[in-house]
Amino acid sequence: MAADDIARNWGGNHQFRATRLHRPRTIDDVASLAQQAQHLRVVGSRHSFTDIADSDEVVTLADLDRDVELDEDAGTITVPAQTTYGDVARMLQPHGLALHNMASLPDVSVAGAIATATHGGGATNGNLATSVAGLEIVTTSGEIVHVDRSSIDFDGMVVSLGRLGIVTAVTLDVQFDYEIEQHLFEHLSLDVLASAFEAILSTAYSVSVFTDYGDEGGRVWIKRRTDGRDRSLRPGQVFHEAIAATAEQHPIPGLTPTHCTRQLGVPGPWCDRLPHFRIGARPSDGDEQQSEFFVDLAAGPAALEALRARRADFGPAMMVSEIRAVAADELWLSPQYGRDSAAFHFTWVNDDAAVDAAVRAVEEALAPFAPRPHWGKVFHHDAFSAAAAYVCLDDFADLAHRFDPHGVFVNDWWRRHIGV
Repeated sequence: MAADDIARNWGGNHQFRATRLHRPRTIDDVASLAQQAQHLRVVGSRHSFTDIADSDEVVTLADLDRDVELDEDAGTITVPAQTTYGDVARMLQPHGLALHNMASLPDVSVAGAIATATHGGGATNGNLATSVAGLEIVTTSGEIVHVDRSSIDFDGMVVSLGRLGIVTAVTLDVQFDYEIEQHLFEHLSLDVLASAFEAILSTAYSVSVFTDYGDEGGRVWIKRRTDGRDRSLRPGQVFHEAIAATAEQHPIPGLTPTHCTRQLGVPGPWCDRLPHFRIGARPSDGDEQQSEFFVDLAAGPAALEALRARRADFGPAMMVSEIRAVAADELWLSPQYGRDSAAFHFTWVNDDAAVDAAVRAVEEALAPFAPRPHWGKVFHHDAFSAAAAYVCLDDFADLAHRFDPHGVFVNDWWRRHIGV
């Protein structure tokens, strides 16, 4: 590949096989590239842990000249596809505006995050793709297509897994800004979590439970809005028998919280509290792999117990697991399509053999609950049927054929995990 800076993904577990890297500067350059390429994928912040963004040729939009358009009357902002959520936050703050949510890591690209249905937390919050109001897509015919929520099949275009074309701009919903307090509690019994699963995960605007599924139980991170939306929560010294933390923490035990957002109830802007990590800060050394699986929220307690029973099989490869809730949506390939979901996230050591066995154990434990994997993270293709999980998959296949009839954006990952 032409540039060492994108030779590997963020986690360091995937070496890109692409032999050519394109850096278009104008939208006409993008259109010409889309017309001429035989096999092409787009790379963003490289935060996926698989070869989902790899192909014979790859393109980065880091040099693309594209204006930002803030429409306060419409309540939207249109940004270049490669813009990170941290940069979007910096654009919105001077105007007193905000996004509905952010991922744990704010420095991921907007287009990459929505294409894989990356999410934040909150039982009433949809994933990041649910705030997409419009897209600009360059197809293999060289056509520049603008779509919005009024467009036919729009719900199939947002979480597209990079299959439809080159997304060059994204329009996002914005709202008035708000502040968040972040409260931490330790030693939450997993028995208590199982018995009050939905209540705990819906306590505040965003809630995370970090655990190793062992006797130490869980650590609860509660992100509470200060504008009255979370009026029922009165943080104190005890939360469902868990004890308030007295020092700031990193999600992974033993790591310094230096790069984490402020905790212990200190209020701050939405973009400095909703992510677990500060904008522009590297959360860890990146030497890791990740997986995540989503089940129906109602099945969350049973899924938790199933994972506890298999802890010995995946625990040695696990740094930490995070449990959250994500609201249902109608985006065709979203893991939350049609169901409020419990998310079980795993951060693994960067050891392919150990991760392979650990993920297999997790998939077996969750199999009775019809899990859907996070598209950008590690899962086994033979443990998951996209056709069974997604009722709109055939519709998406038709949509992809219209946008990309020659399969330019089909790659090895797509053939292995989707197939259509």
